Amino acid sequence: MKVYFTGAPLSTREYLDVMAGRAVMYSYVSRGRGAWADLSVFSGVALDSGAYSVWRRGANVDLSEYADYCASLEGRLDWYASLDAIGDWRKTLANLSALESRGLRPVPVFHLGEPWGLLDDLVSSYERVALGRGPGMTFSQMLWRLDEIFGRYSDSDGAPLARFHGFRMTDRRLLARFPFDSVDSTTWMSGLAFGELPTDTGRASGFSFMSARTKARAWLDFFDAAPKAHRFIRNRGGLRQVGSRPHER
Repeated sequence: MKVYFTGAPLSTREYLDVMAGRAVMYSYVSRGRGAWADLSVFSGVALDSGAYSVWRRGANVDLSEYADYCASLEGRLDWYASLDAIGDWRKTLANLSALESRGLRPVPVFHLGEPWGLLDDLVSSYERVALGRGPGMTFSQMLWRLDEIFGRYSDSDGAPLARFHGFRMTDRRLLARFPFDSVDSTTWMSGLAFGELPTDTGRASGFSFMSARTKARAWLDFFDAAPKAHRFIRNRGGLRQVGSRPHER
């Protein structure tokens, strides 16, 4: 399971010092930052379309310009997400089709709670499918939806039938329960913003004496050490026994 660390909450110099040789993800809406001028310094790079920023903050992403940008990076990215429309799966599909008509190979995005038939088609047609939380979905609801998805799209040995990516799904309970191919985390950004460090039961504050670089490494090490599932075990009871509360909302 690969963990992509999203965003750059440090200065460009500090960020490159901490993240060189690691897997990162960045959003199309922040593409101009110097931190991503040279993608070769990372072990892997995935591109998010910025759909969450569109939905949450009213950012604008022009589909044609996004297609041009993806095409310019072909071969330099692990993968890039299609431009999803959160809350409108039909528009999400239309955007996917439009990008593919340009000869691109975006990863389709499915939001938990959308029609099962849609996910049936995506799993049967694409090697990789990105999963995102549905609008207004609580953490508990997300757990149940993921349990349904991996139960439905795993073979008898618990191996997933597609390479699932989990957008913003790095809670330790999720990592230990669901065999994602990859996930991405924005949690380390909020941790640094509030001067907090991760613990097994949540977050701890009071580390103002530590540099941002040191705290960033603590967050990275925390996710590196997290137990990660390799196969899906059909046992709902075990889902509630990993950790005590989510690190990521």
